[in-house]
Amino acid sequence: MKKNLITTLLATMTLLAATAVWAKNVKTADKDNDGTLDKTEAKSIPMVAKNFDAIDTDKDGTVSQIEIDTFTVMMNDKDSDGTLDKKEIKNKAIAKAFDQLDTDKDGTLDAKEISAFFGQK
Repeated sequence: MKKNLITTLLATMTLLAATAVWAKNVKTADKDNDGTLDKTEAKSIPMVAKNFDAIDTDKDGTVSQIEIDTFTVMMNDKDSDGTLDKKEIKNKAIAKAFDQLDTDKDGTLDAKEISAFFGQK
């Protein structure tokens, strides 16, 4: 039990460090400092601009850091079924924390599970 907790904490810290790069880019692009990017602000981050509509999952016309981070992870969904199985996980931190992130215990991670993880930061 203790080993699983330590593994999860280390994986979480590694993943948060990786997403910090995105956070810095988003903060710089967020000219009105509202914590989100609209389409105009997103133009300075090509990946976000190109995929804006797909990233904006709540369809409010803006993208949040959580939406960007979730999209980035879900880009590994090679079979396009809306979930990630263990073989599709490329991020070592998520791979290590997979079982803890898989809250419904179906053997896959969906965008809600990934988003909930990022929402806990």
